Amino acid sequence: MPVMASARPRSEWESDEPVSRRHELYMRAAPIFRKNGYRGTTLKALAIACGLSIPGLYRYFPSKKAFALFPLMSLYPELHAPPPDVSVGDPLALLSGWIEAAAAEMPKYILAARLVREVGLLPDEQRKMDANLAEHIVVLTDLARRAAPHLDEPNAGELASAMINTAVGSALTGVEPKPEGLRRQLRALLRGYGLSLPPARRRP
Repeated sequence: MPVMASARPRSEWESDEPVSRRHELYMRAAPIFRKNGYRGTTLKALAIACGLSIPGLYRYFPSKKAFALFPLMSLYPELHAPPPDVSVGDPLALLSGWIEAAAAEMPKYILAARLVREVGLLPDEQRKMDANLAEHIVVLTDLARRAAPHLDEPNAGELASAMINTAVGSALTGVEPKPEGLRRQLRALLRGYGLSLPPARRRP
């Protein structure tokens, strides 16, 4: 049986690694989801935007819902790379990296949050989201205490919750923050608790 060629030349892809490819596919599909919403977006439109056949999409995402909600990592962890080990390393550098990742991923997260309101979550999916949020607060609390030993557990937890609220608050309003503005807010928040991060790397 002949192999169907992809709609785009292979050289246009930035990576052949499956997780990186999923992120690239989501970026290509995002304008379609933004314009049409979840229910108004067809698999055919997604396939055209991504330069793949519909069966080709299923190589990377098990369903349209998984594609739409891909940035919500806790729902489909098997589609993402394993989380980094933050129990070792410079906590200030790790917090700085968290801020950079939050700023970079926020447009995709806001879109997924909008789509999840449209498609809805099953009870088990909502439990996964809630558990992931709780785990995230624990991780950031630990990083904050390691980075600033003067912070006690309640204050470090308060900081962790404030960081997450600052980062994802836009997802509740649907207003997309500018990445640089979000970086400044988060860095100012940490300074308010006595944490001075290394200078942010200049972005191209």
